[in-house]
Amino acid sequence: MAKAQKMEDPAVAEEISRHRLPDGFFAPEASLPHAFTVVANRVSLTLQKMYSERFGLSVVGWRLMAILGTHSPLSAKALAELTAMDQVSISRALEQLVSKRMVSRRVDPSDRRRVVLRLSKKGEVVYGQVVPVLFAAENALVSGLSEDDARTIHRIMRKLIDRSADVLPEDGDWQTVLRDYGYTEGGGQAPVDVGDAATDQPTAAGE
Repeated sequence: MAKAQKMEDPAVAEEISRHRLPDGFFAPEASLPHAFTVVANRVSLTLQKMYSERFGLSVVGWRLMAILGTHSPLSAKALAELTAMDQVSISRALEQLVSKRMVSRRVDPSDRRRVVLRLSKKGEVVYGQVVPVLFAAENALVSGLSEDDARTIHRIMRKLIDRSADVLPEDGDWQTVLRDYGYTEGGGQAPVDVGDAATDQPTAAGE
C-alpha cells in the first residue's frame, strides 16, 4: 500500500512531468548506460563460458575475485564500493567463494572488529587462468581502434567511473538526479548522436 501511495504522490508526479522529454528527443537504446551494458554483457558472456564451466563461478563471484586479485586485503564494504554492487549480492557470492576455498576470510590483526578478504592460493590459480581471457576480450574490442582512440576511451572511462561515484552515489536517489540533471524546456542538453552503434539490442544479461 505504501508503494502505491508513493507512486501517486502529486509532488512526485509533477516533478517527473516537469522533466518530460519531447517526442523523439532521446532514445534509451542510444544512451551511454545501454551501450555499456551491451558491451559488458558480451564480454561477461564470453568470460562466463570459461569460468563457469571450469570453476563453477558466478558472474558476481568472478567480479569479486577480479578486484581481490589486485586489491587485497579488503573488507566486504570496500568490495561493494569498488564494484558498485549491493551488499546482499556480495555476501552471497562471498559465501560461495569461501566454500570453494577460493577466498579466505580472516580477522584483521590491526583491527579485531574488521574482517578482511583475500584470494587463497587456489583463488590465485583460478584468477591467473581467467585474466588472460579478459585481456584477450579487451584486446578484441579495441583491435579496430587506433592507439590514440584506445587511450582516449580508457581515459574517459576512468573519468566516468569517478564521476558516477560523485553524481550517482549508492545512497543517492533518482529524484535528485532528475531534478539536477533532467531535461527542462529551453535548457535541456541534446543527446549525443551515436549513429547506428546504438541499434544493437542487448544480449541476455550476463554481467
